[in-house]
Amino acid sequence: SRMEQRKKYSNSNVIMQETSQYHVQHLSTFIMDKSESIATVDDAIKKLKLLDSKDKIWTQEMLLQVTDKSIKLLDSETKEELEIFRLATVHHCQTLLNQTRYPSILLLICQDSEQHKPDIHFFYCDEVEAEMVHADIDSALGDNTCGKKMRPQTLKMNQEKMKHHRESIIPASEPRSPGPGVKALSVSDSWLHQTRRNAVTQAVCFHSMFVIQQILNCALDDIEIFVARLHKVAEAFAQLNQRNRSKKTKKRGPAEGMLTLRAKPPSEGEFIDCLQKLKLSFNLLAKLKKHIQNPSAAELVHFLFGPLEMILQSCGSPELPRVVISPHLSRDTVDFLRGHLTPKEMTIFELLGDCWTRPRADWPKDQCAPLYVPKFRNGWEPPVELFRSSPWETESAGAPVQTEYRPKEVRERDESVSFSTSPASRKYAKIRYHFVARNANELSVLQDEVLEVLEDDKQWWKLRNRSGQAGYVPYNILDVVKLEDPHAFIDPPYSPGTPYSPTKVSQQMDKVNDELLMLITGNKIQQPARNFKVVRQSAVPLTFNSNPAEVTNWLNAKGFSKPTVERLGILTGAQLFSLNKDNLKAVCGDEGSRVYSQITVQKSLLEKSRGDSELQEILIKQQEKIAST
Repeated sequence: SRMEQRKKYSNSNVIMQETSQYHVQHLSTFIMDKSESIATVDDAIKKLKLLDSKDKIWTQEMLLQVTDKSIKLLDSETKEELEIFRLATVHHCQTLLNQTRYPSILLLICQDSEQHKPDIHFFYCDEVEAEMVHADIDSALGDNTCGKKMRPQTLKMNQEKMKHHRESIIPASEPRSPGPGVKALSVSDSWLHQTRRNAVTQAVCFHSMFVIQQILNCALDDIEIFVARLHKVAEAFAQLNQRNRSKKTKKRGPAEGMLTLRAKPPSEGEFIDCLQKLKLSFNLLAKLKKHIQNPSAAELVHFLFGPLEMILQSCGSPELPRVVISPHLSRDTVDFLRGHLTPKEMTIFELLGDCWTRPRADWPKDQCAPLYVPKFRNGWEPPVELFRSSPWETESAGAPVQTEYRPKEVRERDESVSFSTSPASRKYAKIRYHFVARNANELSVLQDEVLEVLEDDKQWWKLRNRSGQAGYVPYNILDVVKLEDPHAFIDPPYSPGTPYSPTKVSQQMDKVNDELLMLITGNKIQQPARNFKVVRQSAVPLTFNSNPAEVTNWLNAKGFSKPTVERLGILTGAQLFSLNKDNLKAVCGDEGSRVYSQITVQKSLLEKSRGDSELQEILIKQQEKIAST
């Protein structure tokens, strides 16, 4: 309602005596460091624009408070203090207008006495103009350093502007059907949005199909937002780790409050909500398979397995997805998936157990899940009757089925698991490939999952996973790892009740460059055939500015296999140089190590060349200086 909107605005944006408060969204924080190519404000702005162009900015809402002594950042929900910057540590403040998708940006440069290098913070001012916040901070800084009393007048002007804006708020109409106006939360130019754009316009436009399609759109938007959040968590945790490594004390340092908030992983309930929407999306795609094309329903299924695998890796084990029984899949959906999944996707699908692989019709009636009606972030409420009459809610139950993973049994995870032996005396194994258990004695495992070894004297080893479940796995799909091995992805001691740590999310996200994999997947559907001439010579150049055609030429000239060239040839030079060895091995298999080696050599040559040219430029300037004296 109009009153609720005004109340929300008034609670977030308020001026009381010497304290002003504004609702902002933190975009990013960089350390101003020449070694990171951020020596000036312009360098930092360029980096922000680059991240924006690659959809690599994830916002975090918070409240920014200004007093006559400091600038504070608060958690918008709990009001917990995240950061406090004394005015003496604020060295620069300015606005950045209409240069990114965020039109009104405030930037702050802060450095306290314990920091070797300053931080530059970027905030999107989404409810008040960045110029208002800038004027407030500037007047506070001026009064603090020069003893002037300019701020009261600035606050009075800002108060008038906020009052005028509050009175002009027009309430948005209640969303009846999702459309462009209710998609503010989605990443509009991201991979998923682009690949499904045509699906909206090409569906058969009779009512029920149209509504089903709208439900699919909302589900895909929410999945997309959740995946972006996993990225935000991984990035923030990596930044925290980097700062902690360079710190001499354990005391919380500057900017760590913001990063800690950003690194907070999703709750178990949020993971389940996304998994439910993935299952719903599979049902909807099976329903729409004859009515959408470019991309087709099958192609969208392939796209959805990217987020599904990412969620599996973030969980650290498949136990949570295995208990997500609601919504059921219809028989048509299961048949549709089995008919279109790739071998890798089929392995992941089987790994998820009966809650995913058995259609509703194969479940005993007393074990069927209750009606599932999704709650979407944009507030739209689809007609309940559509769900109530859907095949995944109505298919008749068959005879009782003996299942390996019965939902009630799996939900009752063994929280009492304890390990009496010390971490140093335990033995661990890291899994090379996904393995799906075929009977109750075997244990399903994920690639790169790390488990405790219980028995190792036969061809089948008995292992125990993070959730305390034990079973047999063939010994030839695992490697023994040591606890102190930094590449083992172990997070001991195991804690079955808290399987989602930022460490796990960060490590798994670092393993596979998500942007690369999504580009590769998209290439199978969207990329046109390349008809450019391949130059086979060792002198083919590769630089950070190389386009995909030049990258392809370089890969061919180095003699890499056709699959490797096809997968990496869709990247720019900058994207290729950004990949690490694990990324390349994940995409190119054994050949990934050789690609990494060649990229490293090429990068060294470029750096040497750049160094020589910079030296040459310095010498020329020095000669000009001497000549002018």
